[in-house]
Amino acid sequence: MPKSQKPEPVKFTVRMSPELRLIIDEMRGEKSINQIINEWLWSKAVGDGADRVADSLRPALALMDDADREEFVASAITVVEALTRAGRRQRRKG
Repeated sequence: MPKSQKPEPVKFTVRMSPELRLIIDEMRGEKSINQIINEWLWSKAVGDGADRVADSLRPALALMDDADREEFVASAITVVEALTRAGRRQRRKG
């Protein structure tokens, strides 16, 4: 194969529920479903700090009932938002 040619991408069929298709359609905007799936797979393959935090929380969240899980998630979001605001204030002062 000449160096200027890229290898042909691997192709496969994905089966998904109609409910999942609706969720993807609502979030994708102008992006293709293929692009959304590729971006998601790359983010999972490469990962970052947020992925590590989420992965560590999943087992604990799975043990909670719906009400406790929603309360925990709301509280965690409040803490993250407060930390973000505090970080912005620190950057403005510094």
